[in-house]
Amino acid sequence: MNKQTGFKVLVLAAVLTTGVATVPTNASAAKWHKGTPKVIRGTYQGKRTSAAEGFGYVYKVTSKSFIQQYSNMSQEKTTKLKYKKLKGHTYRLVGHTQKRGMVLGGKFDSVVYQKGHKLSLDTYKSYKKHGYKYLKRQLKKNPAKLTKKIKSNGRIVKD
Repeated sequence: MNKQTGFKVLVLAAVLTTGVATVPTNASAAKWHKGTPKVIRGTYQGKRTSAAEGFGYVYKVTSKSFIQQYSNMSQEKTTKLKYKKLKGHTYRLVGHTQKRGMVLGGKFDSVVYQKGHKLSLDTYKSYKKHGYKYLKRQLKKNPAKLTKKIKSNGRIVKD
């Protein structure tokens, strides 16, 4: 191989290497991830809304499931979850709710807003209709607070 051919091969290799390095990637914050976000995992409990309730509603978030429990109602367990970050502290969760007792099961599509140790939940359809501010207002009314132990017969919150 002569000097001119070797030089051309070297320049071609440099151009190809630079071209590959400058190709943009498709990494974005709006892509879907499996499971649930680490920041919202834990057990959350809200306050009672009537005297007939034995305890306030409970959300239990693990890496692979989202469980909702309301007093005097069947537990709603959602699995096969995936999530996408919508805004700061706001995530869209999509999965399948299992058939159990009075719960018919089916598609689960909700938005979770988490700030500090408080969490609020709304359906994605309602989030699209009312917007982000409605979700933040719910957090101020009767938020689910992070807890280690489920408490019964707590204070009653009026709407």
